[in-house]
Amino acid sequence: MTIINFKVDNEKKKKIEKIVELKGYKSVSEFIREAIDDKMNLQEVVDDFIKKNPPMNEENIDIPDYIPNGKYLGIARNQIVIVGDTLKEVLNKLYSKFPQAASGIIRKGAKMPVFETLFSLFSPKNTKCYNQAKFDDYFYPILEISVEINGRLEQLLGLIDTGASIMALNNKLVQDYNLKPVRTSEVLTANGIIELPIFKTIFSFNGNKFELEFTLTELVGPLGIQVLIGKNFIDKFNLMLLGNKKLLCLQKYPMI
Repeated sequence: MTIINFKVDNEKKKKIEKIVELKGYKSVSEFIREAIDDKMNLQEVVDDFIKKNPPMNEENIDIPDYIPNGKYLGIARNQIVIVGDTLKEVLNKLYSKFPQAASGIIRKGAKMPVFETLFSLFSPKNTKCYNQAKFDDYFYPILEISVEINGRLEQLLGLIDTGASIMALNNKLVQDYNLKPVRTSEVLTANGIIELPIFKTIFSFNGNKFELEFTLTELVGPLGIQVLIGKNFIDKFNLMLLGNKKLLCLQKYPMI
């Protein structure tokens, strides 16, 4: 066994001792060993994911001449896996067929449409990573989730929105249904505080089901996003956004 000595200031030492006491570790050494193991194992998870599912690098993508200009190209593992006429079409197919390997969309011979958006301790156990989708020079954390709408299960693309406290569905999804709200609530939006009806339904992701509250909003734009994934969903997981690697990683919490 190798002994490694390192120094910490008194404030950090007190914080470590408090964690050891609260979490029931036998000693500070046990806590530090576990923290180091978690960090190393998590890095292994991230490195393994990147090796199998590299982020999009347009210089490594060979676009055949026979693909017409203006087509949208869905990219996974730096290969063209989807070709379509619209951004929405390609995005839906890309995340349906290649949910973890999906890394972005490019457009051959034409510019992308310009648009804007409104909107703990982490262990490698049960952790899954996903590329953030690249469109031009912007990256978006997108997940495909299932939503029960009027008894039917719908597969929808959602954008993770850490600034939203509640899930939000595109109001067009339910305009033909007479949904009954469970309550109303004041909601802080970009346009000020407004009172909105709050509904409840089942959301599913990666084998996990949650009954969560949601509200309705207008979601428009070329991505075809139908859900804003708010904190009442996010808080069911440990979420880590790796900005420099353009990844998002999710772990079911509590760990199973």
